[in-house]
Amino acid sequence: MKLARLGMAVAAMAVLVGQSHAQEERPKVELVLGIQIGFHEAIACGARAAAEEFGADVTVQAAKNYGPADQVPLLNSVLARSPDFIILDPTNRTSLVAPLMDVASQGVKVIAVDTTLDDTSMLTARIGTDNVEVGRQLARALAEQVGPEGGKVVMVGSSPGISTVDQRIQGFEEEIATIENIEFIGTQYAGNEVSQAQNMFSSLLSANPDLVGVASPSENPSMGVAGAIRNAGVSDTVSAAGVDASEAQIELLREGILDALVIQQPYEMGYQAVEAAVKVANGEEVAAESGTGAIIGTQTNIDDPEVSKYLYKGSCI
Repeated sequence: MKLARLGMAVAAMAVLVGQSHAQEERPKVELVLGIQIGFHEAIACGARAAAEEFGADVTVQAAKNYGPADQVPLLNSVLARSPDFIILDPTNRTSLVAPLMDVASQGVKVIAVDTTLDDTSMLTARIGTDNVEVGRQLARALAEQVGPEGGKVVMVGSSPGISTVDQRIQGFEEEIATIENIEFIGTQYAGNEVSQAQNMFSSLLSANPDLVGVASPSENPSMGVAGAIRNAGVSDTVSAAGVDASEAQIELLREGILDALVIQQPYEMGYQAVEAAVKVANGEEVAAESGTGAIIGTQTNIDDPEVSKYLYKGSCI
């Protein structure tokens, strides 16, 4: 009888040791970002913080140029290292579907941050902002800066086919149509480079000398728009609202070249994505969709603690 009890005790200890080893296992996570900008730096910083807190091995990569042509080869290179998870911001809502289907078919779990896909069936989770609402916030922020007299405004975006850009423009166009005295003259796409947006908006200013406002749905277009405003010397007459809050954008906000920024929470995206990966690795369930919010920063409130805590800081790529 004593031997039987001893055998049972040994078996129980073996189970506990096995469970302990399972709990100590650190998932191998590859974070594949679209480009090295402030927004993605903040995602990386959140991911690294969560990896340290919850127990994961995280490697971070960023493409040289934003788009599938650079992100897909990078995705293939990290896949060769046999990770347990790939976390990424898909740089195109359609072109990344097939490559990520291939990733998932090899047993690697995929978590999307920020952007999404037309087909999300291969995703374990997606963590990001409600980008249609971001677009609405952008419209309201621009209208407030323009003032009650209103006037002619334009949207300068990067490239169609990026889910965040498409959704923010959708929300902006829906909201701006409801605002009295605002004449929206349409959305222009400038590509993903700052210089392209600057050249385009310089031309728009020349063609529309009565323009009173411009919105941009992401960092690089807003930087290009700001450059055109500075060069034309129209910061007192043209209000500019953008999305995101890199150090360069905040400097432009303080200078008065940009007037309002819709600030997301990319640190939280990276943090929650790695936390979700660890939970899944430990057999826990996670939500298919998780949202992070956004707030509006202006020159007058940017140093308020409830706003400044969301600024994109860090160098983690």
